[in-house]
Amino acid sequence: MIELKKQSISYNKLMKEAHLVLTEVMIRKYKAEDFDELAKVMDEGRMQELEAEGMEQVFISLKDAPYLKYFLSCDIYVADVRGRVVGFVGLGRNRLEFLYVLPGMQGRGIGSTLMKTALTKLPRPVKLAVFTDNERAKNLYQKFGFKVTETRTEKWSEEFPVVFSEDTMELK
Repeated sequence: MIELKKQSISYNKLMKEAHLVLTEVMIRKYKAEDFDELAKVMDEGRMQELEAEGMEQVFISLKDAPYLKYFLSCDIYVADVRGRVVGFVGLGRNRLEFLYVLPGMQGRGIGSTLMKTALTKLPRPVKLAVFTDNERAKNLYQKFGFKVTETRTEKWSEEFPVVFSEDTMELK
């Protein structure tokens, strides 16, 4: 009887923690002091994405990325859980440019919450680019009505002549 009660308390505590993550996600505008945490989210998410494509050799940390200035010019919103940045979305002109969630925080509705924020800010049509084989991301985008409009296969660069496919998706 005592062991069952301990298991029940443990289960309840676990459920409470899961609920806290979902209810304590605050979406807010990016602030300069968020940069280190945001870069960690971007770097971990980007590496996860590249590894799935077999392209980890092209990884560049956000802090060293040639597109850093463009990245920071985007309209950025962060997902904050208990004062910690766990995800973000970067918006360009009629484009969703970046959407990343820490790998350990994925599958908890944070990406959907960021997507909802993005879609309230962007005029239609909205476009985005995603690796063709990134089914997890594509499922999220399709859930919000995005459809593949073009698939492009190309070489990453002269330095890294890896061939990859990328889909353009659009929400009208």
